[in-house]
Amino acid sequence: MQAPFVDPLIKLERLRTPLPLIGRSFELQVIRVLLETVAQDVAVGARALTISGEMGVGKTRLLAALCQEASRRHFLVLEASAYETGKTIPYFPIIEALRPFLRSTSRDQLRHYLGLSPLSQQEDDEEDATGSQGALSLAGEPLIAALTRLFPELPTFLDYEKRTLYEHVELLSPDLEKFRLFDAVATLLEHAAEEQPIVLAIDDLQWADSASLELMLYLTVRLHTSRVALIGVTRPEPPRGYNGEESLISAEAATTAARVVGDLMRQGMLLLLPLSPLSQEEATEHLQALLPGVVPESVQQSLLSRAEGNPFFLEELVRTLTLSQQLLLRNGIWQAQRVNNIKLPDGIVLAVEQRLYSLSAPCRDLLQVAALFGRSFPLDALAMVVAGEVNDLLALIDEAVGAAIIASDVIVSDNEQTEEENAIWPLFLREDMPMQRYLFCQGIVQEVLIASLPANRVRQLHGAIGKALESCYAEDSVKHAAELARHYALGGEKEATLRWSLQAGEDAVQQQAHREAIGHFRLALKLLEAEKGAKISSSEQQPSVAELFMSIGELWLMLGELDPAAHALQQALQRLQQSSAPSPWLLSRVNRLLGDTYRLQARYDQALAHLQIASNALDEENGSQEQVGKMVEHIRWRPDSYYGVGAVELQTGKLNTSERIHMLQSQATLQVLLNRPQEAETLLWQSYHLAISIGDRGGQAFALHWVGYLRGWGEQIHETIRLQEQAHTLYLAIGDPFRATLGELGLGMIYQGLGEMEKSRLYSLRAMEHARRYGIRRAFGWFHWNQGMMAYSLGEWENSMAHLQEALQEAMTHDDARLKPVVLLTLAELAFRRGNWREAEQLFLDSIQAATATEWFPSTIALYGHFLAVTGRRVAARTQLDRAAAIAEPPGIDGSFYLPFLAEGYIHLDLPDQAAIYSERIRNLHSFVYYGNAVDRILGVIAAHMGNWAEAEEAFENGLLLCQRMGNRPEEAAILYEQARMAMMRGEVVTRVHTLCAEAREIFLACGMERAVAMVDTLHDGADLLAEPADTAEQEAVSQTTEAAAERANGAGLEQQLTKRELEVLRLVAEGYTDREVADILIISPRTANRHLSNIFMKLDVPGRAAAVAYAVRQGLV
Repeated sequence: MQAPFVDPLIKLERLRTPLPLIGRSFELQVIRVLLETVAQDVAVGARALTISGEMGVGKTRLLAALCQEASRRHFLVLEASAYETGKTIPYFPIIEALRPFLRSTSRDQLRHYLGLSPLSQQEDDEEDATGSQGALSLAGEPLIAALTRLFPELPTFLDYEKRTLYEHVELLSPDLEKFRLFDAVATLLEHAAEEQPIVLAIDDLQWADSASLELMLYLTVRLHTSRVALIGVTRPEPPRGYNGEESLISAEAATTAARVVGDLMRQGMLLLLPLSPLSQEEATEHLQALLPGVVPESVQQSLLSRAEGNPFFLEELVRTLTLSQQLLLRNGIWQAQRVNNIKLPDGIVLAVEQRLYSLSAPCRDLLQVAALFGRSFPLDALAMVVAGEVNDLLALIDEAVGAAIIASDVIVSDNEQTEEENAIWPLFLREDMPMQRYLFCQGIVQEVLIASLPANRVRQLHGAIGKALESCYAEDSVKHAAELARHYALGGEKEATLRWSLQAGEDAVQQQAHREAIGHFRLALKLLEAEKGAKISSSEQQPSVAELFMSIGELWLMLGELDPAAHALQQALQRLQQSSAPSPWLLSRVNRLLGDTYRLQARYDQALAHLQIASNALDEENGSQEQVGKMVEHIRWRPDSYYGVGAVELQTGKLNTSERIHMLQSQATLQVLLNRPQEAETLLWQSYHLAISIGDRGGQAFALHWVGYLRGWGEQIHETIRLQEQAHTLYLAIGDPFRATLGELGLGMIYQGLGEMEKSRLYSLRAMEHARRYGIRRAFGWFHWNQGMMAYSLGEWENSMAHLQEALQEAMTHDDARLKPVVLLTLAELAFRRGNWREAEQLFLDSIQAATATEWFPSTIALYGHFLAVTGRRVAARTQLDRAAAIAEPPGIDGSFYLPFLAEGYIHLDLPDQAAIYSERIRNLHSFVYYGNAVDRILGVIAAHMGNWAEAEEAFENGLLLCQRMGNRPEEAAILYEQARMAMMRGEVVTRVHTLCAEAREIFLACGMERAVAMVDTLHDGADLLAEPADTAEQEAVSQTTEAAAERANGAGLEQQLTKRELEVLRLVAEGYTDREVADILIISPRTANRHLSNIFMKLDVPGRAAAVAYAVRQGLV
């Protein structure tokens, strides 16, 4: 009988019977392709794989085959398994996978991986890393400090004093602390993979903690161009808490995670490999491997039908028959004994139970207790629980070992260690290794043993296990807080549960495992609330219910789970208000966190009220230094993790300064949203100076970024750029890729508005490199929008459309409410410029709807009104322009850019007074380009309409220089067309008009702008028809110009010659509409439109359409 008794991958090779992997040819092909992609560093192809299937279907065996194949290909294989009992221990499988690698790496090699090369080489490396891709990678002390969260022994091995190390660690925000931890693991793997490709394989991911899962997702993105293969094995199983605790994964978070996984699969970064049961032929082949020889047909069919293609179940059935001697091999033939009495179990659990019954009752009882420890257990602690001597238990242990139920848990034998490894070994062993430990060979066996115990017995045993482990761990117990908290909680030991839950929560926060921390704190909170505030622990460090609620709320806020955050913080505030003497510091902090939560929920009135209360409480805090000191002692880890690992001994003043910085920046952000830029800037500068006082570069960068944002466009644009670039430099310096990337995108957009296309392209490409490297998905859409805008300005319509469609898809996929209206608006402007006016109108309407709850709302309405005005829909245009003008202008970069469109729109409606309101303001915006439209062109149109020819000509010439410098050919042609119109209005010689029209026509034609070409042709032909004899033209020019300007000022001219309807028809014709389009817009028949045109020709005494348009231009009608 060849049935294996051991799970693959647990390093018990001496107990494993080698069996061929039956079937799975397709799966093995996928695996080989993935390994080849990684080994050869192929540019395209997934480097992460998830193997999924039901219990016993062969997932772990396939993973073992993958690891063997990787080893044959000279990969470094790092493997570990998650266990159900380890779900509360942050990063447990990651630590288990990396620890042997660190243990087996020489000190010099590890220093190289961590960026601790000799100084001369390090300087060369820094020079080589000036590019954007390497600018944010951790190295040296920051990398060591981050990894120390997972491997506390690392600094000692590298000859670093922890306290000295932490003195140089940057003061970081919580999200950046978490990123540094994730990126430290990624950087370590990335550097190691430069010498040898790596496989990181985690089995039973369904039992992994949420922090490990999040890290694996990050590594999937971060290492998708490195020589690292990420493999996960999981079974479909919902997450479960312990002690009846509700799941920490909300429906929203689960949906988000599923969407992220789906995105990774669509992007080709992650492969999903579902395993189905073996086919009938494959199952038969597997049975032959288990039972070499001849198997009677009746037995074969009975086994195969019962197993239903499940390999593990088939093995258990074979094991049941052979161990019970119901199936014996005689002369190469398997002979069934007592065939009529053969009884096969109905499921895997029953099959395992049947095998366990072959053991003696004392041995089974001992294994049931051992199973409650977890996948492995220390013999000394087990002896304490069953009140026996170790020597007395050895016989039972030997019986279980002999049955291959358990095995000695030995990682590596002494003769396999080198002298170098012997020096490293003590540093990277599991802390409990001095105790003799045993390991369950198969996880399913452990599950079955636990399920067979009654609930009351389980409760008693867990309490005893907790005490035994604490005694055995002794001074190292603090390193096992999560494990001890779990046992004590399941055992009903309240005081011990509280103590170890708080410690486990502290550890989880230090490791940025927020969900695990919430789980531990909620358990502690449950105990405190059950006792109605009475002290459970004799320790002076027992926190209050309010403090725990505050900590839980802050952790939910860090996770972006706003509803549970608000609930927890409200509970904290309620408890503080019920207190006889609440701490002002706590009141301030809770109210500030509530204000942040309400702000993110767009509940601005409530946010403002809570932030005001928080500010008042902080101002009154002067005499409460002792209370703040107690707070640091109660919750040493500081829930916001603002000062990093090892910095818990903070000065009270620094703690207060940190809270005040948070307060000022929260207030400033809210003031921006409430359109109070001056108040916001004052608060930001206050926070900036405080951040300088405590060396908080992240706080400085935040303030500089927002002050630059508030300075906006116009005369202060260069100050805006200076502040934004200073903030960007600081974000790069502290290694914050998310904010650095967003800053690069913002600078790219600003430089585009200035016509500095090369700088815009440089910042945009850097942003995309960082976004791809660090998985900043929300940046992808803005990058494509920026690229689309640049292509739009260059007249590259197809390229622009492709990028904008990509941006729109990103906005839809990630529900980006800020990006979607901007993309739709750009698509509308693109359709408008190309002459697809019906399509443009629908896109304008879609953009307005999408922008309703964003800062883009007034700009979308303004640009729609401008479109209507330019295309001759005067009544509708007036409505939209007035609507946009009535909305308060957003502050900073998001405002003012749409004002030129308002001004030009009003000019097209012959409303100079309304246009004048904006014309003076937009003078500060000259030399800018918004949505491909040069502000100088609009200034020229306004000046020409007012008869200020010299001013108009100067504006047009400045616009031409700008467009030629940035390659904005469509707008260059638009300016030439406007100059031709102005020449007509001034009555200049026809050759001037012809020259300008010819230049504009050539560009429009090259850009495929057919409607614009038709408008130029109409103007050109009309100029010919209206041309007067050369000897009188110059004499008449001045008088005609003067008369036309006077008529416009007095409301005379064409308005007195034509009816209102005829004026509407003439304006639409002059704007480029065909006769049918005119009829559709005015809701009249084409015949009626033609009759109006005939009347116009007769009244104006012109020979046709082109001459009528030219006459209208000369008279200033259009």
